[in-house]
Amino acid sequence: MELKNKEQLKTEILQSWLKSAWVYPMHGPQEQTVLRLTPGGRLKMRRRIGALENALGIKANDALKQEEAGTLPVERDQLELAMMVQAYASERQFIQSQGTSLGTAAVTFEEASSTGLEDPAVNPEQ
Repeated sequence: MELKNKEQLKTEILQSWLKSAWVYPMHGPQEQTVLRLTPGGRLKMRRRIGALENALGIKANDALKQEEAGTLPVERDQLELAMMVQAYASERQFIQSQGTSLGTAAVTFEEASSTGLEDPAVNPEQ
């Protein structure tokens, strides 16, 4: 098995999300294509965040902080966890900016450093 760089892993992860119908492409501002989470994708992502946390023994928010700082190891599951936290939180933020009310968030950017995962569906031992 050959070693891959972060960008290759990110591309593979995004492609797997597309194939699994967790995300769909949408035209964004300035003719950009952005990926939006499907409602089912949000639910599956919440569950997968909890599963990866348990399997890796790290908190999702810690993985995101490491990715933002550039210190996250080039390891698929850890990178996917960080990407999921970012995708999930930004999708919720976008939906709420459109005036839609959502239930309890599993992860948010503002609360990521202080509260961790709050949703029992994501972290069943809480």
